[in-house]
Amino acid sequence: MRLGLLADIHESVDRLRAAVAELRARNVDSFVMLGDFLENGDRADETVALLSDLPGVGVWGNHDFGLCDETDASVRDRFPASVLEYCARLQPSVVLEGIRFQHIDPHLDPSNHEDLWAFPTASERIAGLARCAQSLNFTGHLHSWGIWTPDGPVAWRGDETFRYRTGQRYLTTIHAVVEGWCALFDSERETLEPIALP
Repeated sequence: MRLGLLADIHESVDRLRAAVAELRARNVDSFVMLGDFLENGDRADETVALLSDLPGVGVWGNHDFGLCDETDASVRDRFPASVLEYCARLQPSVVLEGIRFQHIDPHLDPSNHEDLWAFPTASERIAGLARCAQSLNFTGHLHSWGIWTPDGPVAWRGDETFRYRTGQRYLTTIHAVVEGWCALFDSERETLEPIALP
């Protein structure tokens, strides 16, 4: 399966549109939205209009959580029905073909507000990854590229396609759409292609 990965959009509609076009040109089968499509709400409806048309799934991030969980009516009243309907479809995490997708590190609880805003230390990431059930784990949240194994960080900075080794456990952080990035993960080839947006 060829998956288009979209992380930390933060209502950057123009860059999201460019990311979708780039990934469609590469013939992705489906999309995974890795959380934080929201920023301040000014362009939430435009962002959701683009995301809702895509085949695939999405998880909530720390910026989205307030509309995905039990929320005060005064907050929900600020958003159109289309945004609330999209938020209702988001999940804390998703597992596809044995691969975990979550906004934050997989050892953290995406239903916990404090965990959603956590930024684990290197040792916490390594220890958490060692406890994960899945061999491949993808997150957003950090607005940077990164690949980790239980032995520590991999010397890769999103400057070339990365090939995963079968049997190894990985945590991969996908760079932010709002900062001009998306990615294509090919589960058959076990490769990740970082894509810089025009």
